[in-house]
Amino acid sequence: MDALNRECSGGVDLYFDNVGGRTLEAAIQNMISYGRIVLCGMISQYNARRPPRAPANLMLAVVKRLRMQGFIVHDHMDLRPQFNAEMSTWISQKLITWQETIVEGVEEAPAAFIRLFTGEKTGKMLVRITS
Repeated sequence: MDALNRECSGGVDLYFDNVGGRTLEAAIQNMISYGRIVLCGMISQYNARRPPRAPANLMLAVVKRLRMQGFIVHDHMDLRPQFNAEMSTWISQKLITWQETIVEGVEEAPAAFIRLFTGEKTGKMLVRITS
């Protein structure tokens, strides 16, 4: 939460969440009034052994008058052709970049899968199959 305070000293007006848990709490803490939170996933809770607690600071959503809305990509499939065209252009112009974690060999696939849920990766997790 301290890092977010430093990096976003003016507050956060829009947050796209696919982690949940403490990451969502940090975002809520740093939201400006009338800020918006897009909820797309909660990977920190996918393998929870017991029901996770709600963000401890959820009352701030009321105080700050935040708007929180779930987002599922299937709701917007009509925009896919436009997305593909625009994203292809942005990637070719290097306006969009990403990070990947690549492990070598199919024998590493089970460990790579587990790392998806432990956070021991950066960006997309890929398994390179070599012949």
